[in-house]
Amino acid sequence: MSLLQLPTKRLTEPDRRARLGATLRRWTIRSAVVAAVLVVAFVLFKVAVNIATTYLWFDSVHDGSVYSTEIWAKVLLFAVFGVIGAAVGGGTMYAVSHFRRRLSINESDDVFRAGFRRYEPRFRWLIVAATAVAAGVSSGKHAAAQWQTYLLWSHATPWHKTDPVFHKDISFFIEINPFHVAVVTLLSGSIRYGLYIAVIAGYWYGGWRVRGGRQKVTRGMVVVLSALIGAYALLKAVGYWLSRYAVTTSGQGPVTGAGYTAVHALLPSKDTMVVITALCAAALLVNAFVVGRARMLLASVVALAVAAAVVGVGWPKLVYRLREAPSAAQVDLPEIAHNQKATLAAFGLDGNVKTIAYHQEAKSNSKALTKLAGQNAQIPVIDPNKLSPTFTVKQQIQPYYQFKSTLDIGNYRLPGTSNAKNDVALAVRELNLSGVPSNNWVNSHLVYTHGYGIVAAPTSRMDTATESPAFLDGGIPPAQQIPVNRPQIYFGQSFPTGSYAIVGQPTGSHQQLEFDHPGAKGSAKSAHTTYSGKGGIPVGSTLRRLLFAVQLHSPNVLFSSEMNSASQLLEFRNPRARVAKVAPWLTLDGDVYPAVVNGKIKWIVDGYTTSNKYPESQMVNLHNATSTSLTQNGSSVSQPGQGVNYMHNSVKAVVDAYTGKVTLYSWNQKQQPDPLLKTWESAFPGLVKSQSSIPSALLSEMRYPTDLFNVQRQLLANYHVTQPADFYSGNDFWTVPNDPTVAAANKINANGTSSTSSTPSQPSEYISMSADGFGGPRYALSSPMVTYNGRDLSAFMSVDASPGPDYGKFTVLDFPSEGAGESPSQVQNDIESDTRITEALTLQRGGQSKVVLGDLEAIPVAGRLLYVEPVYTQSTGNQSFPILRHVIALYGNGTPSFEDTLPQAVKAAVQSSSSTN
Repeated sequence: MSLLQLPTKRLTEPDRRARLGATLRRWTIRSAVVAAVLVVAFVLFKVAVNIATTYLWFDSVHDGSVYSTEIWAKVLLFAVFGVIGAAVGGGTMYAVSHFRRRLSINESDDVFRAGFRRYEPRFRWLIVAATAVAAGVSSGKHAAAQWQTYLLWSHATPWHKTDPVFHKDISFFIEINPFHVAVVTLLSGSIRYGLYIAVIAGYWYGGWRVRGGRQKVTRGMVVVLSALIGAYALLKAVGYWLSRYAVTTSGQGPVTGAGYTAVHALLPSKDTMVVITALCAAALLVNAFVVGRARMLLASVVALAVAAAVVGVGWPKLVYRLREAPSAAQVDLPEIAHNQKATLAAFGLDGNVKTIAYHQEAKSNSKALTKLAGQNAQIPVIDPNKLSPTFTVKQQIQPYYQFKSTLDIGNYRLPGTSNAKNDVALAVRELNLSGVPSNNWVNSHLVYTHGYGIVAAPTSRMDTATESPAFLDGGIPPAQQIPVNRPQIYFGQSFPTGSYAIVGQPTGSHQQLEFDHPGAKGSAKSAHTTYSGKGGIPVGSTLRRLLFAVQLHSPNVLFSSEMNSASQLLEFRNPRARVAKVAPWLTLDGDVYPAVVNGKIKWIVDGYTTSNKYPESQMVNLHNATSTSLTQNGSSVSQPGQGVNYMHNSVKAVVDAYTGKVTLYSWNQKQQPDPLLKTWESAFPGLVKSQSSIPSALLSEMRYPTDLFNVQRQLLANYHVTQPADFYSGNDFWTVPNDPTVAAANKINANGTSSTSSTPSQPSEYISMSADGFGGPRYALSSPMVTYNGRDLSAFMSVDASPGPDYGKFTVLDFPSEGAGESPSQVQNDIESDTRITEALTLQRGGQSKVVLGDLEAIPVAGRLLYVEPVYTQSTGNQSFPILRHVIALYGNGTPSFEDTLPQAVKAAVQSSSSTN
């Protein structure tokens, strides 16, 4: 053996196993670190892609500052509360892991905790760091979600109105206090994370135990829990103070607001709880830093819980049960008066409602009444909710086109007619992606990119020769009485979430990849086009294609040879979704409607500023108030089931169907100034343009929104009662009638058996008619109202829907309690009880046909309501469509007429009423 060679020591089996175990642990740790780094890198990459692509989209609609404001608000909140959450979570974990004294365990009985204690010192820094990161990210995410609340607070605008309880400006309740509450909630959430960590980690580190040994908790554990619960109690005291202001939207009394119990018990109880909670917090903090006793911790927590149950809950309940409930008819009258005033102001009804006692003053002959009915209303025979299939069969042209399930009603001046506007049913011929032939990626995203044209027909007449609507616009190539010079629909309501198209060619290119429209009838040659707008995101570079290939989960975006330097990506193609992206602080109307403006097709979306914090105003469930037979069948978008007690239509959003350009206009601010809109305008300067900048051609096609009217009619059903005592009794309350045609049609088509399904509310209707039944027609949104039991007719309300000096003015025709005429359900019952009508409908239902009942339209005429209901028949085939067969009409207390045409039906109904009066 060489002198330079040292003798090697042979490893024993235990040493070999130990070395192997150490090697495995090192590789396990390294693998875990690498995996964690890869996961974090992947998440950060996805976040970066999302931020970059979102910013590029906002930049394409020239609203990049909107996203910048949003993202910086989120970053600020995430950073501030994320650091606080990380400090609380990490600090708690550090404190628990460094307990000087730990409770002993039986290692043979508690193998897992024994193993944890053996190896934990090696990974302690990692455990503390991971806990801090998890708590920080969770707190930061919750905070970032409050970015709108933060922007309202930081840009709060005085309302120059005060509440009747605290005498504070309304802005405090809607814009300032919600952020204060959010801060307390977020900080309390961070403390709760700390408590969860303390309890869970304390068990593993020996800070407390359930079994074994006399001592159950260490002093260190008591200190940590006392500090955390003390901090939580201190925040709870601040929360009690801030929650005092929530009594202005309390729902405990007969109306929303600070009722007797809220003022005389709930407010004092919260003041008392502020003091008690602060004292308990002080005791807990003293225990944490001085005493360190478990009994003091337990006593403080029990005292706090008992006080919350007795003072916070029991006291107000006792006052309500013994004082308010038995005497509500007297003690709640002041609150009802406050609620009435605040509700009318919060929903734009204050000073905008004119009530007319409505009755037939003088007996008129039937000829004069028939003439009046024809002059003061454009009575529809085209039901927009039933005749979409007719438009589809007659005007769809190809299966890759489609129409919305409900037609829209516009108001247009037509060539060759008088200066008066005409009610017109409109339908946009949109792209149906499911009908695209050879539905591959190229066809779906590069070739079939848009719909084509608009179809229109007057609502008051049909083409008797074809038994179809008398189309004003339609066909390909289109016949146009409402001129459209840019018929391509690149943005429309048919495009689902996630739909996108890639369009555009370089300047000078003659390649036209996009299918434009089929050739004329008898021609096999189709037309092609290239998008020339600027509404898309430029994706000509490789980097941008990579970004959107990742964002859209489509490698074809990166590798397709059809992409070029001028390619644009059209994304968020539904106009409602597009507006929601640009202005997420708006609540959008469920009925988006098209308008033809100077030959271009525009989508108009009504935007509402809403709140549920307006003091003393009545809370309304937005979903319930706006639900009708249209939202039930999916024709209109249903509103979420959120409560609102402030709602103003302060924004009209316009989306160009070709370019996708989104323009927001302020609305009706001279007549009804909206301080909440001013706050949002301060947060997003330049986003909302003034109403004065709306082009006159566009202004004339705007209208009063459906969802706002539906909310207001529900409120007016009660708030037409002005005296608080009468309001409390509710004897003169009204309600929105159910749609009687739904159950009637089901019964007719089901061999007379009745349906057990719930009947939705009757939808409000757009129609040109006289407000009082005597004057000239104006474009209006209207609805009858019935008594609270739903049986008798009580009122008819309409609102001027056309922009002008009377826009938004309500006319309520208040019918007498006797001899007022019949409600919609009574009229429908009269129709179903008429033997001549039922026999005719039964015959038409036979074979392969079904009866389709149009909406029961109510129109005021000379002191009575004229009801008109078109009757269609439709076969059961795939290409079937409703055909107008009859028109039913009923006037006043007469009997229903059943004729082939509208004029005949109205004439017979008026004659029947005259003979019975």
